[in-house]
Parts: sequence; C-alpha cells; structure tokens
Amino acid sequence: MKRISVAKCRLETEKSVTFVVMKRIFALFLWCIPYVLYAQGTIGGALNNLHQVQKGETLYSISRMYNVSQESLLRANPDIKKGKVKRGEFLVIPEAPAPAPEVVTVPVAEPVKRTTYETLRVGVFLPLEDTSARGEKVLEFYRGLLMAVDSVKRQGVNVEMYTLHCGHTSDEMLATLHGNDLDALNVAFGPADTEQVAVLADYCRGRNCRLVLPFQNTQPAAGFPLQYTATSSNFVVQREAARLVLRQFDDCNFVLLRSNDTDLKGDAFTSQMQGQLEEKGVSMRVVNIDGDEMAWESALNQFRKNIIIPDNTSQKTLNVVFSRLNAFLDSHASTGYRVSLLGYPEWQTYTGQLAREFYRYDTYFYTPYYRNPLSRQTTDFEQRYQALFRKPMSVSFPRYGMMGFDMGYYFLRGLSRYGDFFEQRQGEMQLQPVQHPFRFVGGSGDEGYTNRAIQLVHYTPDQKVEQIR
Repeated sequence: MKRISVAKCRLETEKSVTFVVMKRIFALFLWCIPYVLYAQGTIGGALNNLHQVQKGETLYSISRMYNVSQESLLRANPDIKKGKVKRGEFLVIPEAPAPAPEVVTVPVAEPVKRTTYETLRVGVFLPLEDTSARGEKVLEFYRGLLMAVDSVKRQGVNVEMYTLHCGHTSDEMLATLHGNDLDALNVAFGPADTEQVAVLADYCRGRNCRLVLPFQNTQPAAGFPLQYTATSSNFVVQREAARLVLRQFDDCNFVLLRSNDTDLKGDAFTSQMQGQLEEKGVSMRVVNIDGDEMAWESALNQFRKNIIIPDNTSQKTLNVVFSRLNAFLDSHASTGYRVSLLGYPEWQTYTGQLAREFYRYDTYFYTPYYRNPLSRQTTDFEQRYQALFRKPMSVSFPRYGMMGFDMGYYFLRGLSRYGDFFEQRQGEMQLQPVQHPFRFVGGSGDEGYTNRAIQLVHYTPDQKVEQIR
C-alpha cells in the first residue's frame, strides 16, 4: 500500500481551497461590474451638473450657456436671492429639455371669445421703490393708473390690481415673476427698464396676457400680437406728423428755414416733410435765417399761405425767427403776406415766454401729447390728483400722472367694453384724453401694436388753442 505523506496532503488541500476562493472572488467581481459602472456614471453626472459662477456671469448668461431656462435654474437653486448669483458659488444645472417628439396636431375648435370680463385683472410691474428723480416719475405714472382704476370702478367695472416692485434688471424681473402666481392677468403695464422687456414679454406671451409698454419705444415683438408700444419712436412720430400736416394744409407754400446750429431732430422732421412733399410733386422753398431781404422775398409767396418750418427745436432759434419775421413783415405790411409757423413738441415748453408771438404768427406744433392749461378737464384732473395724493404733479413734459391715467383708462375702459374683441374694436372708442391720445396700429403678421396718435396744437390769432388730430 502506497503511503502519502501528511505534508503533501496538506499542500494539495490548500491548493484546492485557494482555487475555490479565487474562483468565487472572480465571480463576485464580474457580478459587481455593472454596479461600479453605474456608480461612476452617477458621480460623473452629478459633477457635470454643477457650475461654478465666474466673474461677470449672470443668471441669464448661465442659462444661455447650458440651454436651459432661467426659471428652471431658479427652481433647481432655491437659495438664490432675488435672482442674483455670486462669483465662486456653485449652481446645480438642470437637465436641458429633450427635443419634443413630433406630434400630429388635431384641429380643435377655437375657444369661445368673451365679449366682456366679469373681473379685469391688471398687473403693474414697475420699480416703485426707486427714490431717484426717475423713480418719482414712475411713481406719478402709477398714481395716474390708480386714478384710472378708480374711474372705471365708478362705472361698475370690477378690477383686481396686482402691483409688484420688479427692480431694474432682467434677473430681478425673473425673480419677481417666479415668486408670484399671476396666470389670470388680462393686461400688464411695465416695465420701466428696457433690459426687462424681453423677460416680461415672454411671460405675458405664454399666458395670452396683453402687455403695455409705457416708456420704451422698442419695435413690437414678432410672435407676440398682444404687445402694445405706447410711446412711439421719433421716426414714427415725425412720419405721422408730416402726414397730418399735409392733410391739414392744402395749396400752401412750404418754406424750410435753415438755422446755423445743427439739430438732429429738426433735420429729421424737415427731411420727412421734404420727402412727402416730393411724392406729391411739390418743392419746398429754402431760406437761411440770416438771409437778406431779397432771399426772404424769393422764398415767401404773396398769393398763398406760407408755412415756415425752422430746422431747429431750440428757443434760441425761435427768438431769432420772431425777430427776422417782425422786421420782414413790418417792411412789407402793404403786401399782406400770410404766414404760419410750424414746429416741434419742445415748443410747448416755451409757451410761458413766447405765447404772444405764437398767437401772432398763427403757430402750429406737432406733438404726441399735450396738456392744455386752459382746459377745464386739465384743472379738474390736477385738483383731483392733489386731493388724492396730497401733492401736485411734478412740472414735466409730459405730466406722468396724466400719462398713467390716459393709458390706464384707454385699456381698462376698452377691455371692459369689448372683452376679447378689444383688438378688433378699439378704434370705436371715442375718448377725450387729458394729455395722451392713443391710436394703436398693428404690425404685419403676428407683430404687436404701435401707438401712432399725433396732433397739431394751434395757437390762433384770436388767442385760442386748438388741438387737431
């Protein structure tokens, strides 16, 4: 019988055990691989979803960097205060939304349009905590809005008003919108800062809410037909003014009076006048303010009314114009020249010093707004404002309290009358504004509306003031 040593048996046993253990460890390793890989992906994903704020970055710039909305960034980072980020802090970046699958749309019936609203819900987004001189104007505008709300309430209209201080930046506006539930608004007024317009416009567009821009003269936003630009650009004002002048004056001799000072606004309006006259086949005469008597005689017409348009808006230029006209007309009194002056919105600020000359020379000036100091409507409004707020409006052009009232009353009265048909029927309103008339014209396609209201203020020789629209 063959004998095996104890040492040899022990060695073979140890080899067998080692093999079994290694086999089990290897199997366990294979079983763990998926979990290790999953853990690595999770940690890597978490690290990839963090962003450290660098110098100069804002919530808006970071959202554009990662193609996510500012609202989703705020939801993912609730500790952000007032929508402001600080250099060095870490932000959680939410997943960018996956592209929406193509969906076959099924035509649905148009929602029934309401002819009236049981309750008008109005939002106001303004920097009402601003204590600067600019902030005082914004506050006066807001007080005028309050007076408009009170007026329509007295007519039996139920109004709910939501007033929000929104700061000056886009991030502050975003934080204001994020913290308030305002989905049911019918109309919103604001903001005061151009930087905030896009944010508020996006918010209103998604909720089918009309947005009225009181102060900006930005172009209507494409894709947002319910945006109203209440303050027109100088180009629009001057174009509409030239059209109104040509409708008002027929068979007249237009004279461009060249001054010796450059004035871009004066040059722009006189260019509009020249261009529209040329379309009608009419030439504008030109004379220099320092021209001799022969130059003035060649420019003015003895048999037709002469409309004299200085190319400068300043009071200094006006004083020289009056001096030259006085001398020329006095020396030609027997000839009987008929003369009217035509000028600019700035001229209404000179009436305290130049009213007598305005009346004498049958003066007109175009303007998108006018406060008539001789009107009973004006005095009644100013007395009511002072009684409500214990102080008069600031002396400014325009008066911002009147501006807020006219704008608020136009929209609140119109919406209460016509409901969802306001856009189609606003031209039917016959309102007498205190200062600001409105005539909103829609852009092509789905663009919003721009105010094109303009008027001529006429100081007549019999010392009356007319407003021609």
